[in-house]
Amino acid sequence: MKLGFIGTGAISDAVIRGLLKSDCRVDEIIVSRRSEHISTKLAADFDRVRVEDDNQAIIDQSDMIFLAVLPQIAGDVLSALRVPDDKQIVSLIATIPISDLKVWLGTNAQCDRAIPLPPVEHHACVTAVYPGSPDVMALFEKLGGAVAAETIDAFDGYATGSALMATYFTVLESAAQWMVNQGSDYADARRYLAALFSGLAGNTNKSPDQSFADLYEGHVTAGGLNEQVAQTFIREKGTDALHTALDEVFARIKASA
Repeated sequence: MKLGFIGTGAISDAVIRGLLKSDCRVDEIIVSRRSEHISTKLAADFDRVRVEDDNQAIIDQSDMIFLAVLPQIAGDVLSALRVPDDKQIVSLIATIPISDLKVWLGTNAQCDRAIPLPPVEHHACVTAVYPGSPDVMALFEKLGGAVAAETIDAFDGYATGSALMATYFTVLESAAQWMVNQGSDYADARRYLAALFSGLAGNTNKSPDQSFADLYEGHVTAGGLNEQVAQTFIREKGTDALHTALDEVFARIKASA
């Protein structure tokens, strides 16, 4: 199988590196030159990666085409291209509906949207896909797993959930700085918190049949310190703030579609 990438940014880089570290049967990956520092490094690191200047040539030579250009320039870039109906399209472009992509590309080819995140490079992230074509699901399973969204609202819900990444790091940085104020070295506080949350993620992944509420019960003691912090978070409307933020992001995604 030959894969083509139109747009070679950080997410394309993570997907490509993850695939080439996996046992996915990929004969060649053809990438657009932009961004040049990423495409050049990929070609230097992997014999199966080739840089191509002509986006139409990428389409013509690939079985599965990944669209990874910025949403604000997608129409201009893609309208100059044509995709034969027998190709498979995977759009990594945020907010752009499949119907618009097909019009721009003049095609009736099968098209899926996907939300791979940076940890796919290390096969450490589940990717949301819509509508979930078998070949596309199989490919992302090699990168840590895949879930097929049954509706576009469900898919946009996954996109909204992915917006929690920066919040995660904000929480950790805030906690680390608080620990520094109590006398900890920042590097030690960072190491401690990173290991703590990594361990919690590991426990979560090893208990797929337990809800987050079940895991909560397994990590608190009645009247204990963990319960106190959690209840303070709820009392100070932390959960309300989280839901408000997610509602606003979801509305933004819908307004952009």
